[in-house]
Amino acid sequence: MNGKPEKSFFTRLRDRKVIRVAAVYILVGWVVLQVGEVTFEALLLPGWSLSLLIALVVLGFPIALVLAWAYELTPKGIRRDPEDVEKAETREESSTSIAVLPFEDMSEHGDQGYFCEGIAEEILNALCKIPDLRVASRVTTFQFCRRHEGAGVEEIGEKLHVGNVLEGSVRKAGDRLRITAQLVKTADGYHLWSRQYDRGLADIFSIQEEIAQSIAETLSVTLHASGLGKQQVTPKAYDFFLRGLSYFAHQNIEDTIYARQMFERAIEVEPGFGRAWAGLAYTFGFEHMYFNASNVNRDEALRTSEKALEMAPEWPESHIAAGIAHCMVQDYQAATEEFQRALELNPESYEAHYFFGRSKVHEGDLESARSLFERAAEIRPEDYQSMLLLPQIYHSLDDREREMEAARKGIARARAVLELNPDDNRALNMGAFALMRLGDKDEAVKWMEESVRKAPMDSIVHYNAACLYALAGDAEKSIDCLENCRFKVGNLNREWLLHDSDLDSVRSHPRFTEILNSFAD
Repeated sequence: MNGKPEKSFFTRLRDRKVIRVAAVYILVGWVVLQVGEVTFEALLLPGWSLSLLIALVVLGFPIALVLAWAYELTPKGIRRDPEDVEKAETREESSTSIAVLPFEDMSEHGDQGYFCEGIAEEILNALCKIPDLRVASRVTTFQFCRRHEGAGVEEIGEKLHVGNVLEGSVRKAGDRLRITAQLVKTADGYHLWSRQYDRGLADIFSIQEEIAQSIAETLSVTLHASGLGKQQVTPKAYDFFLRGLSYFAHQNIEDTIYARQMFERAIEVEPGFGRAWAGLAYTFGFEHMYFNASNVNRDEALRTSEKALEMAPEWPESHIAAGIAHCMVQDYQAATEEFQRALELNPESYEAHYFFGRSKVHEGDLESARSLFERAAEIRPEDYQSMLLLPQIYHSLDDREREMEAARKGIARARAVLELNPDDNRALNMGAFALMRLGDKDEAVKWMEESVRKAPMDSIVHYNAACLYALAGDAEKSIDCLENCRFKVGNLNREWLLHDSDLDSVRSHPRFTEILNSFAD
């Protein structure tokens, strides 16, 4: 597949049950006409009565198709199509929503892109703590801006479903900064607020705090203390930290290692920089989960997250990193305590809900995982990951209706993200499951094959492929993927294997048993 995966018109008709309704209508209409032909004469009705019946049946056909497209018949009655409902809800929420764009680099040599992105991300993270404000995620916003450079605020508002945009620029010269920021309404381009800051580099935290507070006041929402202005680290250490954030956002093994090096440099300059310790812990946890489940990564995740808690216990990121690390060693009680503390510090944290949900899946507590993923999907309406993990959990909980509803919503979100960024391989990988559950096996396999081709050494991609082939009834191909994860790539989680209902069809396979037994070696 090249570019964004598009649903064919025929597939969309089938997904919305239009074809099924058409077939049933034609059959029922034919039966009605046959009955009318036989009975109308016996009832001594006028000759034009049959003609009227034929006309009514014919006229009713397009009406039935339109209703089938727009509405869905469920055990709980007729309701609008879930995809349309979600789009409408998103539009309604846009007035209290914002996208923070990466600030433009106005420095002399144009080499401060990471710094500009870092400032924008810090402001974004502060705004995320506002309960009444929906903030488009960094991944979605920054990827869109890279691919659609020069896009106007109206286009950004339409594509990201936000009512407001924060944009700005940074000119950095030595220890001096000039930062401009402006809040723009996407509906008409009206400038709601703007300001310029000419200060020293050491004032960067205060500037970020002031911008976030000004936005909150302009949009009439309440910003709780973000802590940005309270950081006391040297500009050099913070510079390395922002470089680390920039690399880590790419979420591949190479950039994860680069990010680790930057966080380590920040710690060398400022040993007590707790957020850098948390970033370092994230890199070990991320590598352990997705690329290399080695004891070294596990132990380092524990060690560095402990340092993060020691140096920055007031930052949710420290507790999230610790929760991930405790989950790795199956200390689920400690993991739960850390995630809960992160949520106390920031109840709107998407990362805390998402990784807490994953930890609960590892633990086998699917009810808690369901609740956490549902909340994560609410906090970040454009996120497909939490939404696409829900169908599997609903299936395990024997809730078929919600399973299918989540699959439809999840694939809609995945398609929207792929429209903004066709290279989002995880959207392809996870979206394949929703397509499979919705009955589009051919497109599901195409998405998965493309995903595997793009990431031959990504264990999570191959694991998901194993699950998809198991659902498709191809046991041998499923086991091949699991063996590839376990013995070639070197990363396969035993707890996930034990609780993943997608693999139920291959559990009795001898090779599956061999894989489970290999964990005891």
